[in-house]
Amino acid sequence: MIKYLVTICLMLLLYTNSALAMPPIMKTSELRPGMQGYAETVVQGAQKVSFNVEIIGVVNNGKGSPKQILARAYGPIIDDTNGVIHGMSGSPVYVDGKLIGAVARAVGQDVLPYKFYITPIEEMLDIWNLPDPLTVINKSNIKIVDIPSLEEYEKNQDDFDKNIDKEVEKYKSKHLATPEGKEAVKGKAQKRLEEILSGIDIETEEDKNSIDDEDIVQTDKIIKDLEDKSKTTIDADKLEEHISLTSFILKSLQKEYKSQASDLSTTKMMPIYVSGFNDNALNFLAENLKYKNMTPYATGEFISSPIGNSGSDIKENATLSAGDPVGVVLAYGDFSAGGTGTVTAVDGNKILGFGHAMTYKGNVNYFMTEADVIGSAGGILNGVKVSSFGKIIGRINQDRFNGVAGILNEYPASIPVRVKVTDRNLGQEKTFVSKVAYDEDILPTLASSIVYASMDRTADRASYGTSKIKFTIMTDEVPEGKFERENMYYDPKDVGQFTVGELTQALYFLCTNMEKPSNILDVKVDVDFTSSRKTASIVSAIPDKEEAKPGDLVNFSVTLKPYRRENVTVTIPYTIPKTQKEGQMFLEVKGGGFVQLAQVLQSGLAATPQDAANLSTVDRLNDLKNLNKNNEIVISPTIDTQSEVDQDKAIKEAIKLSEEIGKMSKKEREEFNKNRESKISTDYVVDNFIQTSIKIKK
Repeated sequence: MIKYLVTICLMLLLYTNSALAMPPIMKTSELRPGMQGYAETVVQGAQKVSFNVEIIGVVNNGKGSPKQILARAYGPIIDDTNGVIHGMSGSPVYVDGKLIGAVARAVGQDVLPYKFYITPIEEMLDIWNLPDPLTVINKSNIKIVDIPSLEEYEKNQDDFDKNIDKEVEKYKSKHLATPEGKEAVKGKAQKRLEEILSGIDIETEEDKNSIDDEDIVQTDKIIKDLEDKSKTTIDADKLEEHISLTSFILKSLQKEYKSQASDLSTTKMMPIYVSGFNDNALNFLAENLKYKNMTPYATGEFISSPIGNSGSDIKENATLSAGDPVGVVLAYGDFSAGGTGTVTAVDGNKILGFGHAMTYKGNVNYFMTEADVIGSAGGILNGVKVSSFGKIIGRINQDRFNGVAGILNEYPASIPVRVKVTDRNLGQEKTFVSKVAYDEDILPTLASSIVYASMDRTADRASYGTSKIKFTIMTDEVPEGKFERENMYYDPKDVGQFTVGELTQALYFLCTNMEKPSNILDVKVDVDFTSSRKTASIVSAIPDKEEAKPGDLVNFSVTLKPYRRENVTVTIPYTIPKTQKEGQMFLEVKGGGFVQLAQVLQSGLAATPQDAANLSTVDRLNDLKNLNKNNEIVISPTIDTQSEVDQDKAIKEAIKLSEEIGKMSKKEREEFNKNRESKISTDYVVDNFIQTSIKIKK
């Protein structure tokens, strides 16, 4: 009996290992044109389906460039989706029962969606052998990773795309290569494209430099010829449909060739799919991500439970197999950002997928998630699987040219971003939480965009009005263990973009630490938001005495005129600097958001160029923390702006003083500036400044 149980256990163990082991592979050297195979993927739910694949040839540009396999897709699934669509990337392709690679992308960027590139499996397997210094992230052990340049990536893409013109030419002369005795199978769009191309002379690569924008594809001329030739043979309704489809395809071709011929097309934006972002927030995110060469697209919502419930967002002991959908996620929770594709191969707890890069950032630290394919939206252009992300099942550790790699049941370091928004107009409070995967390059952008989107979703309107923000970043970079800052903003169109500005700046300082990676543990943000305009202008600032001596305390009675409210008067005490010279002393009474000439000339915040270059992360954070706030009234020395003669004289004195400040130590400068201004907080964004004066006697 014991022997029997041992035998059963061994059989189960062998079965489990074989299920997670790599299948046999076929290298590109073994492939021949006309070979038939199939690709496995999911187009709805969890059911795997397959479509037929025919090998056309291997693209090999030499000089170390990765190889690509050119193939044709056909069959009922491809007819339904009108070709290879986004989300099929990574689908494993088999020939004679052996894995040859992963579906990578359609030829010609959606112009010919029935022909596509396959990334060879031998190119993808190398990813598993790359170093993974981000495998352990803590406060003392984070290594900087060299990321391949975008130029290198684009050069490789351009090399592959040189074959597009040759493939288009083939449509004009013959059917695609098909094994003897079998008919060529084509989709509707492919057949229609062949009909169109049979009468078009597409320019060669050498002719592109002389292409005229209007003649890349002579759409108008072809449409007119079609009308003239077809009027007697096609009824009016059919002719209109025929012309509409032709015009659509030709304009797409024209756009594609313009893009390829343009010098500006060398930088391609990488798609990032997001959820939780309304249109306004999506535009804000897009504006910020364009500097990262990424473009966000809205997709489905997450199907996970809210973050914060113990274990709710993680699925333990998860498994994947080739052909399954998988998510690569940068932010996870109420707001998400990432991409979905297909698993190409699994070996134990290691996976390969996508067949191409997502962010192309090399060694990474992203969430690997389940993905639920809701359905597919097929079309001649930009077909896509509509997917949503599921629970976290592992860590994506490589994002390379030939695909992504990850480890099941190991999880990336992440930073929770917790946002509470109180909307005074609707009388409601909402809380949002997302985890952002540890990525110093993208964290400031994603965190600030999540705060902006939280405001947008809570208010359910454009984010005009007044906001108060208080944020806390838990980090051991500062002695207190946390960095805190609060401020107040008003804007008649979009106050949200200003609200998140200082949060972005603080995170940027931490993520660009020149000495070592900063350990960021948590980001907490509170926003109080109303559509009302809560601004005020300074009407007057009157000292309680006409004359004073250096070191004397003078109380200024400052009158404010709030927007559509009664005047408010506040008292601000100000101590005359002990170094103040005899004579008329001019003072500026301003809102904290104003930076005037006197501050630029006399402030020690600017310090010297040497000091600015050598500022530590802590110094930068302290400078941000000590900045005046928009809802503060600040009194500080200034120059006389009334008289040009006195002004010139005052400027010269201010420059001389600035030189003296430059000779001080950092501590002396901070003390000097601290004693030269006085401020008080208000309930309004103070939107102007005035000048006052007092006579100084020794």
